[in-house]
Amino acid sequence: MPLLVFFIFLLVLASGVLVFLIRGHIAASSVPNTEQGVIAQGGFSCEYSEAQKLYPFSNGVLKVTSSRISYLSMSGTEVYGVDIAMDNPFCVIRDEYALVADSGGFFSVLLNNTGVIYQRQMDGAIRYATVSPNGYAAYILDKTDTKGSVYLVDPTAKFISEWQSVESGYPISLSFSPSEDLLNIALVDTDGSAMQPHLKQLSLKQGADGTVTTKDFALYTPNSSEVLSVISYVGQDTTVLAGISDIESFSNGSVKKISQSYGQILSIFHDNSGKTFVVFSDGVGQEIRLEALDESLVRGNSIALGSTFVDASVLNNRIIVAVDQKVLVINSSTLTVERTIEMDQSILRVSFSSDGNLIIVSADGVRSIGL
Repeated sequence: MPLLVFFIFLLVLASGVLVFLIRGHIAASSVPNTEQGVIAQGGFSCEYSEAQKLYPFSNGVLKVTSSRISYLSMSGTEVYGVDIAMDNPFCVIRDEYALVADSGGFFSVLLNNTGVIYQRQMDGAIRYATVSPNGYAAYILDKTDTKGSVYLVDPTAKFISEWQSVESGYPISLSFSPSEDLLNIALVDTDGSAMQPHLKQLSLKQGADGTVTTKDFALYTPNSSEVLSVISYVGQDTTVLAGISDIESFSNGSVKKISQSYGQILSIFHDNSGKTFVVFSDGVGQEIRLEALDESLVRGNSIALGSTFVDASVLNNRIIVAVDQKVLVINSSTLTVERTIEMDQSILRVSFSSDGNLIIVSADGVRSIGL
C-alpha cells in the first residue's frame, strides 16, 4: 500500500511539471523571451523577413509591404489594413501620424491608429517625405526644369503650397520646426567647384479660417563644403543641420558652427527641453557615444553606448538607444543610464508607445516592455 501511494505521488508530481512546461512553451511561442529576467507585457513572434517590415506606431506596429499597410496590435492582430501598390514604400512616423510613400513613385498614404486619413497621387516622383506631429506633410518631388519641388499638404490632403528650387540647389531633406511655424529645407548646390549646402526656410501661418499660407522666410549659406542633410533643433527657434562630422546652427540671420567636429555622426535628434543629442564615434571601429548640445554648440561630456548603433527615440526626459543587442534607457537631463535591457536577438527598431512603454522590433518578433 505505501508503494502505491508513492507511485501516485510521483504521477501527480510529473503531471504538475508537464503542465508547467506546456504553459511555458505557449508563452514562449506568443511572446519572445527577453534576457535578464525582463518580462514583456505583450508581443508576438515572427520571421526576420516580416520583422523588417514592422515599425513601432501608437500602441502597436505598422506593417508596410509593397501591397498592403496593416496596423497590428501588440498581439499581432490586424486592427485595420489598406491595399496599396508601391514598388519601394518607406514609412515616416511622427507621434500619432504615419506617412507611407513610394520612393521614386507617385503615391502616398497618411494614417493614424484608427485608419487611413487620405491617399494621394502626386504629380511628380517622390524623392523624400516627412510629416509633422499634427499631420502636415511635405514632399520633395522630381519636376522638370527644377532641381526639386517642395510640396506641402495639410492633414485633410488639401494642397497648401509648392516651392520649386531653381538656383538654390537640390532639396535633400525636410523638417517642420517644433512649433510647426517653419518648414526647413536642406539643400546642396553642386554647380560650383565644391558642394555648397544651404538652408531654406518657409514660414507657415494659419489664418482665422484655418487656412495655412506660406512665404519665404530665410536662406542661409554656411561656410562649409560638407553635405548637411540631417535636420534637428535646439530649443524652439534654432535649426541645426548635421553632416558626417560637422554641425551648424541657424537662427535670427546668424550661422554658428560646432566648437569641434566629430569623427562620425551616426544620428542626431532633439527633445522638448531645448537640447539636441548626437550619437557619434571618433572614427570607424571606435565605440559609440552620446552627447548633448545646447545653443552654444560647445561640446561637453559624453557617455559610452556600445559598438554598433541601431536606433534611438526620445520622449519627455527619457532617451532609448538600441546598440549591439541591448536597449539603454537614458535620463536626458543627466545623461545617465537608468536601465539596460539585454536582448537575445538582433534589434531592428525601438520607439516609445503612446502610453510611454517601450516597443522593440527584433529579428524574431515584437515586444512591449513597461518602463
